[in-house]
Amino acid sequence: MPSNLLGPLITSKTRLKLLLRFFLNQNLSGYLQGLSKELDENTNSVRVELNRLEEAGLLSAEEQGRRKVYSVNTSHPLSSDLSNMLRKVTGIDQLVDRVVSRIGPTLKQVWITGALAMGIYSDELEVTLVGEALDTDYLSALMDKVEPLIEKTIIWQVCSSDTEIDTETALLVWEKAEEQ
Repeated sequence: MPSNLLGPLITSKTRLKLLLRFFLNQNLSGYLQGLSKELDENTNSVRVELNRLEEAGLLSAEEQGRRKVYSVNTSHPLSSDLSNMLRKVTGIDQLVDRVVSRIGPTLKQVWITGALAMGIYSDELEVTLVGEALDTDYLSALMDKVEPLIEKTIIWQVCSSDTEIDTETALLVWEKAEEQ
């Protein structure tokens, strides 16, 4: 858990899990019972924290049948700042900074998959690099250097196109700018 950095600021473990769940990948939504199971937290503590985050305007809720579904209020002024902060403490930003700058022009996209893409803290960072003719030996050495810096095991793969990626559950963290 990124509690070693955020713990002194955010004292509620449940709130920290919810912030990670919603603000790491802002495309995700969730309802009380599902979040309680996903985060392995007491339903009542999840309800209390969801109400606080909704009251603060960070989350918005919508009735879908008998369920109240929560999602990020992207118009809140702190929405992007919270996402950026969580990407820093989970090591995603460091991975992107250190890998993208060293690979070169053949890299097209970097995707985070697995638990972190779903907003659930993990000691593993699953990464998919999309590009043409990427040097896997060089990438392996690069990932070995990044792992101790972010204190996570990096599980990575290379694809030639993003058609092999489930974009519903993956998180795009870097994309090459279109050339004009």
